[in-house]
Amino acid sequence: MYDVFISHSSKDKSNYVYKLRDKMEEFGCKVWLDEENIITGDNILNEIKRGIKDSLCVILILTKHFLDSNWTSLETGLTLSDTSIQIIPVIANIPESVIAEKYPFLLSKKYLRLDDNNFAICAKELFLTITKLRERRRKTDPLNYHEKVRGLNNFDSPSTNKLSILITEYEQICKISIDAGISHASKIAVTVIDDLYIRTKRPDDTIEYSSSDKLDLLMSRGIGLNQGVYEHLHSLIFGSGTQMTPFINDEDKKIMADLSLASILDWYLVYIAAILRKNMNDERIDTVWYNELKFQDFLDMHEIDQLVLRHDLIAPADIAYKWYQYNNFSHIAVRSSITKKIIGYFTLFPVTDDLYDEIKSGNFKDNDLDTKGIRKYDIPDFYKLYVACVCIHPDYQNTTAFHKLYISLIKMMYDLATEKEIFITDIITEASTPHGLKLCKILGFKKLLNTSLDTEIYGATLLPPSLRLNSNFGHRLIRFYQEKYNELKDLF
Repeated sequence: MYDVFISHSSKDKSNYVYKLRDKMEEFGCKVWLDEENIITGDNILNEIKRGIKDSLCVILILTKHFLDSNWTSLETGLTLSDTSIQIIPVIANIPESVIAEKYPFLLSKKYLRLDDNNFAICAKELFLTITKLRERRRKTDPLNYHEKVRGLNNFDSPSTNKLSILITEYEQICKISIDAGISHASKIAVTVIDDLYIRTKRPDDTIEYSSSDKLDLLMSRGIGLNQGVYEHLHSLIFGSGTQMTPFINDEDKKIMADLSLASILDWYLVYIAAILRKNMNDERIDTVWYNELKFQDFLDMHEIDQLVLRHDLIAPADIAYKWYQYNNFSHIAVRSSITKKIIGYFTLFPVTDDLYDEIKSGNFKDNDLDTKGIRKYDIPDFYKLYVACVCIHPDYQNTTAFHKLYISLIKMMYDLATEKEIFITDIITEASTPHGLKLCKILGFKKLLNTSLDTEIYGATLLPPSLRLNSNFGHRLIRFYQEKYNELKDLF
């Protein structure tokens, strides 16, 4: 899921690591760095192992500090233990002779030299190397699950998020049992079929079809599902474990399953991209910023609530509008350019310590919220944030609506921090829907407790950052908060 893991001494972050990382991200590379991926409470060694394993290559920023560090020695050893991972030495401000004393084998590899004036050149060379490594992996690994997961994560929809998780699990399960992995592959096929069926569902589709029947319907509806992909989907649905291929060995079974999944997902990614392009051409989705909402917009939000939320958890539109009037940073939304109606929104409040603790106890309902527990962003300060609701209209859950909201929210939080010195320390939310639960896990929230309302409370922090925000905007926000935490950590 990452292009590169940067192994480095923490003493070299400002001089070399951040600058090289920024240049590589400009080329579209996805970089693993410890401070952005290891959150409070994580086992550091386990996360480093996972980061190395999930990367195409490992860059060693070779300096005097690197050679003196025990952690970099550990990371180098972990990388060497996996012969499938490419090591790229990057020598910075140190003679080869010093490296030869501790790691002579590194000098036998083609290495780069980094100095204060060639960060862009090194980043471009590394990008070209990563491009070749991606192609090499495509040839040796037909599924190339890292690339598929990266492609799915670009869409930020419930179905693509679910597929991303299933594919990651597939690779892990296959290491334990090929038959179990192939059974898991059938879940991926069923998820693809269900998503395509929902996207093409017609008013007369009132029967509860089996996966096989749905597949035949999809084939007849002219959505571009070719015979080859149809056969791959069909074989995975009916081909779990030994039932699929009883006369070949496990290695060949895995190859066949990988080839089927690769064909299915390659076609699916192209199809979803085409659907989104069509939606964007037919209908523009616009951000409605926090100071632009009217009462009618809250009536639209209430309609969405009734479609996607439990009714006992819905606040009336007039109450939600009073919250907004008290602090108009509490809501941010997206609107359809055709219907002019709100199609998705976030509700998030800066709250008092007392209300935060009450929410955290699991004995709080949004209907009980009044402005006494809501803070205003009226002074530079540290604030605790309650994410009360994330809702997308069902008709727009497979469009760019959520992604647009997500990026707009991150921009708002970044602007509050950089322009008003409004810093978020703790974030809490209550997950009451399957999509909400999945979103909490994807973003790195930690489960705190189950409530008596059959919901779950999740928490995260920004000082220090514990969220996992995968977009470039998200990385920018996390970097800012990490730097702020490093500056103020004595206060925490």
